[in-house]
Amino acid sequence: MRLIFVHGRSQGAKSSEILRDEWLKALTMGCTRAGTPLPNSLDVKAPFYAEFLDKETAAGPPMGIPTYGAAEGPPPFPAEILLELAERAGITDEEITEALEVPALTRGPENWEWVRAAARLLSDRVPLLAEEFIRRFTADVHAYLLLPHVRKGVNDIVSAELGTEPAVVVSHSLGTVVSYCVLTDHQAPPTVPLMVTLGSPLGIQAIKRRLSPPLGKPSCIQEWFNAADRRDPIALYPNLGGDNFPAPIENHPYVENPQDNPHGIVGYLSDPTVAKKVAAALSA
Repeated sequence: MRLIFVHGRSQGAKSSEILRDEWLKALTMGCTRAGTPLPNSLDVKAPFYAEFLDKETAAGPPMGIPTYGAAEGPPPFPAEILLELAERAGITDEEITEALEVPALTRGPENWEWVRAAARLLSDRVPLLAEEFIRRFTADVHAYLLLPHVRKGVNDIVSAELGTEPAVVVSHSLGTVVSYCVLTDHQAPPTVPLMVTLGSPLGIQAIKRRLSPPLGKPSCIQEWFNAADRRDPIALYPNLGGDNFPAPIENHPYVENPQDNPHGIVGYLSDPTVAKKVAAALSA
């Protein structure tokens, strides 16, 4: 059985080989903890789209939140994501009003001052979501979902490694959105006995609205397993399925990542429940 790793954003300083080795080491650690070894012979691929995505987001105007001047406004999509992150972090309209530098006439993504105040509060409340992280995350998601040539470029890189033979697909962060789109839109996707999504933002309303309808489990996927750390601010909805994402998904929202990085891939793959699920699918 083949194993495909689909990485998230901010990996441009690495390479396919580095990512494959890091992910495989973490997964092996998880299998050891679970008492379930990986098969001896594995064909492991790690399609590397980070360099292309970083180049595309760096080439255009800044699409994130904190870099805008006071007279400018953010694109609606990144602003919607930021305000949804703030709402899930428990930041109230009253708190945003108190944090405003100028009076607000309207509330919402179309009001730049409102968004800036929410961004400051969010960075203070959730240390992982520092302003630079927010800027880059929203810029990368914006580019992938709203710029057709960027989505095609990323999807082509992943599809080329995905191939046509059956494969278990394990994805993280933005990579879960990429995997979903590739497996949904691919003309001849392989059979996927198991798709694993880790630290996924697929439940975010602003993201779901930009995915091709109808939402659901891609037909090539036999089983979908989603894992989240409830402290992970990117996995905004740790349980996918039902009203949150209309697909039959098995959820494991009990991952305990290192305290300093609840979104990190190493903590996800070394979780024994996650590793056992992947190992079982690879051994079937």
